Amino acid sequence: MKTSLALIRALPLLAVVALLVTVPALRAADKKADHEHGAEMAKPTTAAAALDQAGRLHMELTKQVKDKNLKPVHETAEKLTGVLNALPALSKDLPADKKARAEGAVKNLAKALDALHDAADENNQAGSEKQLAAVDSLMKLLTAQYPAKAAHAH
Repeated sequence: MKTSLALIRALPLLAVVALLVTVPALRAADKKADHEHGAEMAKPTTAAAALDQAGRLHMELTKQVKDKNLKPVHETAEKLTGVLNALPALSKDLPADKKARAEGAVKNLAKALDALHDAADENNQAGSEKQLAAVDSLMKLLTAQYPAKAAHAH
C-alpha cells in the first residue's frame, strides 16, 4: 500500500520531468524545420542584392497568382519575406527618412505577404489578387527609397 501511494504521489513529478526533457527537443526540431523551410535561398549581403532577389521573388509571386497557380504562393511569399526582413540591416547608407520609410514598408510587406499566402492557402483567387495588389504597391514604395542603381531590379 505504501509503495502504490508513493508511486501515485510521484507520477505528477515524473510527468513534469518528462515535459522538461521533451519540450526543448521539440522546440529544437521546430527551429530546424523552420530553418530548412527557407534554406534554399542564399542570404543577400548588400541592399542591392537583397532588392534584386526581392524583385525576382516578387515577379515569381506575381506570375503564380496571375497564372492561378496558388499552391506555391505560400513558399514564395515566405522566401520573399525572409529576403525583405534582411534588407533594413543592409541599408545603413540610406538617409534616416528613407531608412524609416523602408523599415515601415518591410513591416507592412510582411503583413501583406502573410495575408497573400493565407488567401492562396484557402485557394481564394480573388483574395490572392487583392493581396498581391497591396504587395505591388508596397514593393514600389520600398524600392523608391533606394538609389536607382540599388533598386534596378524592380
